[in-house]
Amino acid sequence: MTPPDAPADWSGIANWYDDLLSGGSGPHEQATAVTLRLAGEVAGANALDLACGQGIASRALASAGAASVTGVDASPEMIALAARYEAVRPLGIRYLVDDAQLLASLADASFDLVTCQLALMDIPDLAAVLASVSRVLTNGGSFVFVIGHPCFLAPEAQTVANADGRPGRLVGDYLTERFWRSSNPRGVRRVGNHHRTLSTYLNALCRAGFMLEESDESPACETLAIQAPVYVRVPIFFAGRAVRAI
Repeated sequence: MTPPDAPADWSGIANWYDDLLSGGSGPHEQATAVTLRLAGEVAGANALDLACGQGIASRALASAGAASVTGVDASPEMIALAARYEAVRPLGIRYLVDDAQLLASLADASFDLVTCQLALMDIPDLAAVLASVSRVLTNGGSFVFVIGHPCFLAPEAQTVANADGRPGRLVGDYLTERFWRSSNPRGVRRVGNHHRTLSTYLNALCRAGFMLEESDESPACETLAIQAPVYVRVPIFFAGRAVRAI
């Protein structure tokens, strides 16, 4: 496996990240299942997987029957990994290097579905990315997102046990919005992410012209429950399906 002390950016940890997912990552298994559930019937849809990384959600959408799938990511190294998977098992996925805040390579109203799995937290300008998503979606198109639950994955939050040994999450500062990096040398968040309150995300969706149709705070799947039992009773993710209303 690639050493975990690789440079702390997405391009620098691309191979390590791919190894992590290939080895069986409970959080990513959970996120992909939630993405597909919220997306609903994808057969016949033209789908965009935003900040697709090495293509885990893109491949899931294609396998679920989407008419077309485009994956975009700002990291050329991540796109190269995704393209390798496509070469080994062709699913007809198109991969592009592009900035989610601009989506300059994509035409207006060209997708029925946009997904963003575990990446909104990584993008600096939330308003810009939501505006780009709105632009490329068809009228009435859906935006499905999964984020690390900001109430429980706030900066420096810790898993602790209560008096009877049951694990929970200790959050010392939820309300301060800021960019932060995890000190865990084997953690994904050592690359850093933008902590925002849940109300910031929901208000940004409203301002971008989206209507939230459904939200999700599912308990841990089997793999995640084994790897991190705390998330059996505390949600690791907040997810939703929003519709472009204007």
